[in-house]
Amino acid sequence: MTIYTRRTLTALLYALLAAVFLALIPHQASAASVTISNGSSWTDTAGNEIQARSGNILKVGSTYYWYGEHAVSGTFDSVNVYTSTDLKNWTFSNAILTKNSATELNSSKIERPKVIYNASTGMYVLWAHYENGTDYSLGRVAVATSSTPNGNFTYQGSFRPLNYESRDMTVFADTNGSAYLVTASRKNGGANDTMAIFQLNASYTNVSSFVGWIFENGYREAPAVVKKNNTYYLFTSQASGWYPNQGAYATASSMTGTWSALSPFGDPAAYATQIENIMTVSGSSTTSYIYMADRWNPLNLSDHKYIWLPLTLNDTSASATLNWYSSWNIDAVTGTVTLPSLVNHATGKTATASSTAASSSAANALDGNAQSSWAASSSTWPAWWLVDFGAPKTVTEVDISWFLYKGSEGYHKYKIEISNDGVNYAAIDRTTNTAYGFTTDKVHFTARYVRINLVNAVLFNNPSNWYTPTLYEVRLFGPSTADATGYSKFASYNFPTYFIRHSNYTLRVDPNVSPALDSQFRVVPGLANASSVSLESINFPGYFIMKNASNQIVLAQFDGTTAFNQDATFNLVAGWADSSKVSFQSYSAPTYYIRHYNYVLRAEVINTSSTATVKSDATFTRTNY
Repeated sequence: MTIYTRRTLTALLYALLAAVFLALIPHQASAASVTISNGSSWTDTAGNEIQARSGNILKVGSTYYWYGEHAVSGTFDSVNVYTSTDLKNWTFSNAILTKNSATELNSSKIERPKVIYNASTGMYVLWAHYENGTDYSLGRVAVATSSTPNGNFTYQGSFRPLNYESRDMTVFADTNGSAYLVTASRKNGGANDTMAIFQLNASYTNVSSFVGWIFENGYREAPAVVKKNNTYYLFTSQASGWYPNQGAYATASSMTGTWSALSPFGDPAAYATQIENIMTVSGSSTTSYIYMADRWNPLNLSDHKYIWLPLTLNDTSASATLNWYSSWNIDAVTGTVTLPSLVNHATGKTATASSTAASSSAANALDGNAQSSWAASSSTWPAWWLVDFGAPKTVTEVDISWFLYKGSEGYHKYKIEISNDGVNYAAIDRTTNTAYGFTTDKVHFTARYVRINLVNAVLFNNPSNWYTPTLYEVRLFGPSTADATGYSKFASYNFPTYFIRHSNYTLRVDPNVSPALDSQFRVVPGLANASSVSLESINFPGYFIMKNASNQIVLAQFDGTTAFNQDATFNLVAGWADSSKVSFQSYSAPTYYIRHYNYVLRAEVINTSSTATVKSDATFTRTNY
């Protein structure tokens, strides 16, 4: 038998009470900030491509449900739902509606599906745009219901709301329990000429009344509604088929209006997207809003990307702001959005151009306003626009908002030209581009000058290019501190007057290098490992010394691949022949080192048993500038 003292019993009692008290305190789930990466293909947790186009997201408990449509060869296959707790890792849950769910779905189009929850009935209600499998002549909505967010939905049929045409649409459930259908409709004789708002019935399975017309003769589609405090925001795109265009929004204090005039958001191509939904992330620390969009490739509709961007809603000014980020972070628990630390080096710098139209300054393309533009003085091609940083800056992303005229959509063929002296330029050739309206190029260079060479534009419906060379905005992102602003030269240990240089993209050692820039390199943090180094050419910015598959040492243009980054990274180690000098150890093949043989550089296996000549050939004297 154990005998407890009064002190021991008291201590046990306090411990028990503390445990009970802690158990009663609600615990916040662990915060987990995840990275949203735009422009790449998104896959689910099984590694399959996510098939959820033009849908929306509901949160039930701590789980997010992402609904969207999957089509095969342009006809409906299924409405799918994926689940996640962090907004990054999505698991396929169910095909909640399929072409076999009802006879009229066998050959049909189901587009822009949206699911809302009816708290009074406990039912999840799916609305979508319905058409037959061959054209867009029906202009109907389709409705289906389920008692669970990811169950098999029961198809209720398709119809025209109050006999009005309905095409691109959304549904919105307000905080007071009322719900609305917002849809592209027909008022004055043209398909999609005017949008309409209807109030839904109590079960959300039909419409009960026509609220009114908005944006008359505006030819708007792709509506999305979000409410912040007492302000309603209605986002739409123009009707231009699969081509991107200028998105716009209106605001109101009630879903029944009056709605404000449309204001543009983003850039003239909405960053090459079409809006599908605005997601509200209500976290423990803050509420954030996410612009969910589709990026369609009009030349190949199967080449589709999801684009998610943080959206800023300002109730004081009733305004919305959307900026482009290739990647950014969100914590689904706290709701906190974290933006990348890169800076736009073009902001506030000096811009010039080959010519300038009246009231169209070259500075307009770097003023941070994607609604203003630089335009050349004539429609003569090619043309160029240039920014001078004033000092070397490291750039890792080039974003360009291009001229895009609704109805005459065109893509641009261009080159990104880079220089340190304003005379000699290296070029990143993008004349194979077929992206409309907005382009993002992953790059890596350190230079003072960046020139955008507008080579040509290819118009969809007019082979004779009538565009005037125009840029709305050029953003040149990179770290706030340059990788390196000076340069180094490397002399051969056993031929001290011979320097490493590039000649026709081959690396060798030569005396009396001409031009001298061929022997000058920026020693920058390694592309694959910041503790190592990479060597960037001074007169070919964006070109790096690398080991190729044949173990040759060459100068090659950065391509952003993991393999390139590794092959262009070296460990700068004590020289094999003299520890006060340096040798270059390959990062991707650590037993290999750079050496010169018959004046040409190559990568070879070098170790302690290698000859003195080989060790000397792999040793260099570094001179810093």
